[in-house]
Amino acid sequence: MPKKSPTNKQKAIFTKSFPRMGDILRLSRLWLGLIGIIFCVTIIYTSDFDNIGLPPMFIVEQARVLSVVSEHFQPDRYIPSEYIGSQWIEIEMLTGEFAGKQVEIENQLTRFSSLILSPGMDVLVSVLPGVEYLAAYNMGVYGPSRRPVLFGAVGLLLVSMLIMGQKKGFYAAIALAFTLVTVVFFMVAAIIHGHSPVVFSLLTAIITTAYTLLMVSGVSRQSLAAIGGTWVGLIFAGLLSVLLGRLGHVSGLHLDGASQMLYHSPPDTFLRIPDLFFAAVIIAASGVVVDAAMSISSSVFEIREQSPGITAVRLYRSGMRIGGDVLGANSNTLILAFTGASLPTVILIVLFGFSGLRIINLDLVAIEIIQSVSATMGMIFAIPATAFFSATLATLYEKTDKSKISSNK
Repeated sequence: MPKKSPTNKQKAIFTKSFPRMGDILRLSRLWLGLIGIIFCVTIIYTSDFDNIGLPPMFIVEQARVLSVVSEHFQPDRYIPSEYIGSQWIEIEMLTGEFAGKQVEIENQLTRFSSLILSPGMDVLVSVLPGVEYLAAYNMGVYGPSRRPVLFGAVGLLLVSMLIMGQKKGFYAAIALAFTLVTVVFFMVAAIIHGHSPVVFSLLTAIITTAYTLLMVSGVSRQSLAAIGGTWVGLIFAGLLSVLLGRLGHVSGLHLDGASQMLYHSPPDTFLRIPDLFFAAVIIAASGVVVDAAMSISSSVFEIREQSPGITAVRLYRSGMRIGGDVLGANSNTLILAFTGASLPTVILIVLFGFSGLRIINLDLVAIEIIQSVSATMGMIFAIPATAFFSATLATLYEKTDKSKISSNK
């Protein structure tokens, strides 16, 4: 039986009780932006990255190649596209205490560092700390200066988001910046000071997903439904990763760089490296879970708008069918993403001809399987939760319908 629409008297009572609700919703993104700025400034100001880890072995500065004094190199016999040899170049320091100084140094070309320099190129150089003057023996070529390319790539992304998404693209860019700042200055800062990686990664995922959904879609029932489903999925993914990791004897100590983290961790801080694996699963799963939840929530509310008389049960069933399609696409994406990150190691396993028993018990394989299963299971649990929240909230009368539409423009 169709749900009765509210009478004019009920609407008048709601409007009289909440006269400014529409204005608040229309300005929701402004308030979210202010809250995001305050939060980001606070965590940046309170985070302490000073005196963390061991002192650096060398300082990296930027320089410009003035000329190539001499060079001698030849193609690598195993990798013809790379070169082996050396160059003597004259450079001018652009940053640091030696900015403006000119010096000749050697650029060694190896199989894994085959950077051929030419006049006018910007390059990074390493300088030993505490030196009084520059010389070839206390500095060297560190690598290419990628800053212009990377800044250009980020700029291209932002321009594309603004062109394609217009206002929503702008809101998405704000949410992206908020996420990056939160991950670095909230989660990473807490982890390197000895706090629980699982707790702070889960808090980071909860905060960033909620902020992203509210900023992109506005304060609405649709956003709230997606947030609820996302949180259910993330919590389950985190709990499952902890359970499977404990049963499979897998932890952050099996991740790449674990030994370096042990060596460079602050001496007076207990860095919880074993828990980093579970934190990585939660952060990696947050993106795909948000995508699934938002797709389902948006579709359910669109169905409700096109068919106002539809019941909550039918909306829930529609959401579950949509969730099945989302699951089929995103689960494949998750597995391919995790496998692609370890592609060189996978190729090495094939080249060495490991047996099936040895392969299935490798740390790398166990990590990839647990990561993929936990993230996919988090998405699976987010689907019915989002469908339920969306169907329930879509069939509830709220005066904010018109305000929601205005805030989403």
